[in-house]
Amino acid sequence: KINLLALFIALVGAYLLFQNFFEANVYPLPLSQPLWMSLDPSWGIALNYANINDLKWGEEISFTYGPLAYLTTRIGWGENKFPILAYDLFILLNYFSVFYFSVKMTKNKLFTILAIVSTCLIFPTWSGYAGTLILMAFLVFWIRLSIEEPKSYYYFFQIIIVILAFYIKFNTGLIALPFFFSGLIYNFICNKEKRWYLILYALSPIIVIYLLSNLFNVSLLSYIKSGIEMIKGYNQIMYLDNSIPNSTIHATILIGTVFLVTLINLNILNKEKWFKNLVAFFLTGSSFFILYKQTFTRADGHVFDFFIFVPLLILCTIDLHHNFKNKYLKFLYLIVLLIPFKFLLLDNEREIEIATKLPKSTYISGFNSFTSTSGMHLFPNTSQLPQSVLQKIGNQTVDIFPWNIQLLLLNKLNYKPRPVIQSYTAYTPYLENINFEHYNSKNAPEFVIYEVFSIDGRYAFFDEPKVNLLLTKNYKVVENFDFDGRKLMLLQKRVDAKPIQLEKTKEYAMYIDSPLVPKEGVYYEVGAYDNFLGKIVSLINHSPEIKLLITTEDGGSSEYKTSKLLLESGLFYDRIINETSRFNNIFEVADVNPKIIYYNFKPSNPSQYKDKIRITEYKITQ
Repeated sequence: KINLLALFIALVGAYLLFQNFFEANVYPLPLSQPLWMSLDPSWGIALNYANINDLKWGEEISFTYGPLAYLTTRIGWGENKFPILAYDLFILLNYFSVFYFSVKMTKNKLFTILAIVSTCLIFPTWSGYAGTLILMAFLVFWIRLSIEEPKSYYYFFQIIIVILAFYIKFNTGLIALPFFFSGLIYNFICNKEKRWYLILYALSPIIVIYLLSNLFNVSLLSYIKSGIEMIKGYNQIMYLDNSIPNSTIHATILIGTVFLVTLINLNILNKEKWFKNLVAFFLTGSSFFILYKQTFTRADGHVFDFFIFVPLLILCTIDLHHNFKNKYLKFLYLIVLLIPFKFLLLDNEREIEIATKLPKSTYISGFNSFTSTSGMHLFPNTSQLPQSVLQKIGNQTVDIFPWNIQLLLLNKLNYKPRPVIQSYTAYTPYLENINFEHYNSKNAPEFVIYEVFSIDGRYAFFDEPKVNLLLTKNYKVVENFDFDGRKLMLLQKRVDAKPIQLEKTKEYAMYIDSPLVPKEGVYYEVGAYDNFLGKIVSLINHSPEIKLLITTEDGGSSEYKTSKLLLESGLFYDRIINETSRFNNIFEVADVNPKIIYYNFKPSNPSQYKDKIRITEYKITQ
């Protein structure tokens, strides 16, 4: 039977949350802005560039997002409008289904409807790059329903979501697979009549992912490997300490209350349903933990996403509201729903955007007028490089450091990306090495536009140490120029460029607080190790902080943010390079940069690290 109340609420809710614009427009970046402002626009447009130029995902390009990233970035450059429309309709169908089935099945209609209303009120008109968190919530919902009754269309939604998540953003895809298989394993053990169907369901996403890898130009093993490295390195270096007042205490109370309500509602001590309860609690606990980690690790504006997405995740976690087994839980549930409103609307004065969600005419007109270039408004622009630079580069290949890819496209240059397209993300030895191998081969670009800069107080020269080493050996300076008030360099590959080789010569241990005195012509890999306490801290918060201290002969001392994996990627050079002019000095006959007396490695909390580090030395040869 059709539940008219559920149908009405589902139609209204799904309509409100449906996308209200079709594609994101891309404009030239304004001048006189901090360089970090070009970071996100550059990688967003670079992902479309990779698809347009048939770059191999996992080999020629490695990033946290994949070939279907445009579905969430909404950048339509070079893409077809019908996959975007199909994705939007699939999301619409999920919203409708979640709302409809939730109201129809719940024994606590008022509280379920409150979760739907909260979701519709708090959600912004654009979920941004966090769209895969919506997919995760939907996946939890369909898995939870399939545990109650393994219907085929519950699995249809799960399989599509797993495939989408895998190719939109790999870290969500990696999460989606164990979620998906946890529900299948439960039904395989407990539902003997449908085991062959369950095996078919289990194989379906794997087969489709494999088949689509050819269509999307993906090297699966490399894509998976680089994706795992991105996740591993992010937790170590991309974290930011929380600067949003009271956000941690609000999140702690909310998560603690959610777990309490879930445990009581599941009747976790029921021996007859222990396996089912275990799977349900795994889904609830893991999904809230992942939402917390993805939003609180880099605790800047991402923190707000936690409270924005919580109502939807509460709604999709049916054990929180479908059947209250204790009247006091209703009060706790209301607290959970009210915390996001208090934090977002009262504490941070965020607005409810209901009025802007009503019209969908912009979406319709955007779809009708869409072309593969309709959203690109890069020309004309004020970001023109000097004519002397443009003439030197001509049609030859060029890359840019650290990340302003959009500048190359604004000047219609022949962009030749390194696999990890921006320096700040080459934060593990594996990711650094694939960039190094790219530059250490015939694939290296002819020109490089170079600037010394990084984010979060990192030592830019060691964001890609091996690549920087190669640039000093195999490239030459052909022009120094000013752009937007900054000093930039144009490097060109030497005619006599030879591959760089690192020959291992020595390996030894020393105490973590001992100074490392750099020697000319030696490349160092530093192995620092967190202990058991450090691993626990890394799981709950982020990896234990460690600093790189550089002391120079002129009495200077500088402290930079680093990580275990960045140190393991390596360091070299006995003079400090902390600005573009100093990088330029390397190419002079005599380097006049201040000489480094020693490097130090300083954990912010020594109790979270082992007291010894491993040093491996390599001789640099050509």
